[in-house]
Amino acid sequence: MSLLELAFWSDESWKQLVGMDLRRFKREIGNIRHCADIIDRLNRSDLVYHVSVEVQLPQFIEVRRLQTLSEQLREYADTLDSLRRVFGPKSRPRLHAWKAWIVAVVTEDTKAPHDREVSALIGAVLDEPKYSEKAHQKWRLDHIDHIKLMRKKVLQRRPKSSLQSITN
Repeated sequence: MSLLELAFWSDESWKQLVGMDLRRFKREIGNIRHCADIIDRLNRSDLVYHVSVEVQLPQFIEVRRLQTLSEQLREYADTLDSLRRVFGPKSRPRLHAWKAWIVAVVTEDTKAPHDREVSALIGAVLDEPKYSEKAHQKWRLDHIDHIKLMRKKVLQRRPKSSLQSITN
């Protein structure tokens, strides 16, 4: 029953996820890339070359290491950009995770998906009377990999003694 409460923990607005709206989030990712460009430009300057290679000031020796700060920043910006495409209010990952968890628990305990009952439960909890068995079946088939992952997590969370009593 405590799982049902998680359905309402679904404020996946950009403001909630990253503390800013989507437009600003994209702009900040661009700023990180711009900062990487500035660092690259400075690292190629005569001054930084001189103090890092010729004089070898300890603060600048690391400038020439395998992955530079600018490369790390670009990688970070790319990672944020990929997260932006996967998460957010339109993709609703928390809601999908919650639904996958419910399906995983039901499937593990009963060895069947029980789409009619599960869709009724989900529809009631989310106050979506139009969430039909057919819509749930489609969702379940579209998210089969997520459900498999949740089934593994369900099994990991259960005490070994209860697993043995179920199988005996």
